[in-house]
Amino acid sequence: MEYLLISSKKDLASQNIKNCIENYGFDVFEIDKELIQITQDDLPKVEAYIFLSKHRSESGKPTLTVHTPGNLTEDNSFGGNKEEICPCDPILNTLLLRNIFKYNNQYKEKIGIFDVSFEVVHHGPSDLNAPAVFVEIGSSEREWVIKEAGEIIAKSIVDTIDQIKNTEYAEGDKIIGFGGGHYAPRFTNLALNGYYVGYIVPKYASVSDRVLEQMINKQEFDYAAFDWKGLRGDDKRRYIKFLEERGVIWKKI
Repeated sequence: MEYLLISSKKDLASQNIKNCIENYGFDVFEIDKELIQITQDDLPKVEAYIFLSKHRSESGKPTLTVHTPGNLTEDNSFGGNKEEICPCDPILNTLLLRNIFKYNNQYKEKIGIFDVSFEVVHHGPSDLNAPAVFVEIGSSEREWVIKEAGEIIAKSIVDTIDQIKNTEYAEGDKIIGFGGGHYAPRFTNLALNGYYVGYIVPKYASVSDRVLEQMINKQEFDYAAFDWKGLRGDDKRRYIKFLEERGVIWKKI
């Protein structure tokens, strides 16, 4: 499988990860744009895209995150097209998360512990034609330049690509997740315990049939998994109706 690692010259965390992963013999595709403003026209066509990125939040809490890019709603304030999502590989996303979790624990004596979590689908790009994933250092400029944080991400990418190329990972259910908050604690926990989690839709995003249709066509999955208490009733009923009309299995988790 051919992976393209992408960094932005405008992103301190991206440069940090780039510098670390080049030490392992990996080439990185560097671009002048902000990563969220990239479109397919900016990139060569490959089998999967891995974006090396910063994560920003008002809390400033040290955090390492993984997520698929795209816009679940009409809001495309942060790049990409409205109601458009990139293809998603749940095995790629989940192995990255697991490896980041592993290396984060190994580095905690040096840099303290970072939170490790999935994020739900959000921000651009949205129009890529192969699975895409962001791996991010957050949540402020202080963390973006911590070399060890870059090392955690770099080593995780190296291990993940090696595991996928050699099929060195256990079997597990591949799911699309619905419900919960932005950092998806329920689905992060499932991913760390045997499941392969791809798209995650939070409670706050009421997604249309147009987006649901993309989800079931742009990701390989076994069933849709519902964080039952983490969804609004109207959304649950609508999502279930959509899935059942198309013969898609769904389960409560």
